[in-house]
Amino acid sequence: MAATTLDRNTKKRGPIRQRVLPLAAATTIPVGVIVAVATPSVGAVNGSDTATHVVMGLSCQRAAAADGDTKIVVELGIFNLGNDGTITAADIGQPCTVLDNQTVSKAATTTNDIIAGYITEVDADGVWVDMTQAKIAAA
Repeated sequence: MAATTLDRNTKKRGPIRQRVLPLAAATTIPVGVIVAVATPSVGAVNGSDTATHVVMGLSCQRAAAADGDTKIVVELGIFNLGNDGTITAADIGQPCTVLDNQTVSKAATTTNDIIAGYITEVDADGVWVDMTQAKIAAA
């Protein structure tokens, strides 16, 4: 998969918690994608394999700075994300890393190893990732 600019109908499992984050300038974040903050914090951005990113959850609304949005609501829970093909059932319980805003990879296969969460299940639709941590720092 590649990063998406379109809203994504991401499957989720509860319980779900929400948090509100400031949106970075000149940013558009679609619904249902990985959201990160860059450190030092410049606000919420699309998740990517970028060295300064810290994953904060999954977007539950579309937000665009060009539309005057200054905040985005992000969910914490267990979500079904795209599999880049490196993750198998043998990886359940292990961390996975961010490849782009909708795809995860096996830890240690991406350049910066930004932890997306922990693998709870692998199925035909992708990888179920536990993103319930309040803040998930880089590996």
